[in-house]
Amino acid sequence: MTCAMLAANGFAALAHGYNGNGAHPDHLNIDDVPLEGAVSALEWLKGATAEWACRIGLFGASRGAEMALLLAQLLAEDGHDALPDAVAVHSPPDAIWPAYIFSDFHTGKAWAGDWRRPAWSWKGAHERTRPGLPLAAEHYPGPIFVTQGEADQVWGADMAHRPVARLTAAGRAPEAHFFDGEDHVLRSPANDQAFALLVAFFTRHLPAPASR
Repeated sequence: MTCAMLAANGFAALAHGYNGNGAHPDHLNIDDVPLEGAVSALEWLKGATAEWACRIGLFGASRGAEMALLLAQLLAEDGHDALPDAVAVHSPPDAIWPAYIFSDFHTGKAWAGDWRRPAWSWKGAHERTRPGLPLAAEHYPGPIFVTQGEADQVWGADMAHRPVARLTAAGRAPEAHFFDGEDHVLRSPANDQAFALLVAFFTRHLPAPASR
């Protein structure tokens, strides 16, 4: 949906389905997902728009926000050419979470997730993607945009406030918007307002290339 709405606002948009690694029948699982898949998507989009010298943005929500911040951090730390020019997230956590196994949430009991089980891998390893490691968004040099509901009942608004505070302390204050009374998923009209802010952010930092 967000991809289609961004495309309707003039952006060349690509929706990357990062869920699952093929080892589980349930495609909703986020279990040991190689982040190189997202790198390939960024590289493909850069190549597909190279003729127009387009800048590339990355957006994710919830676990997608976690993936976006983690990927931007790793690409920046490694000096990778696929580094996006801007990153936007909604309802981000402040640390790496363990694998999400869909069936764990349908057992009639509290979440049965294993904090030793990684959700992500990088270059075939987990040293830099271990559950519990703080997300170091301040390592990413580009502009960052954050939206968050203050009444988030999934993992709490503090999850977003902490990385915003770390970025600000590092002299990298992001564009952050917190919505009073809103949950993990924003309701209308808050969602409409957040999307308008997202479009404005990407328009500023991913301007349309000059005509040739």
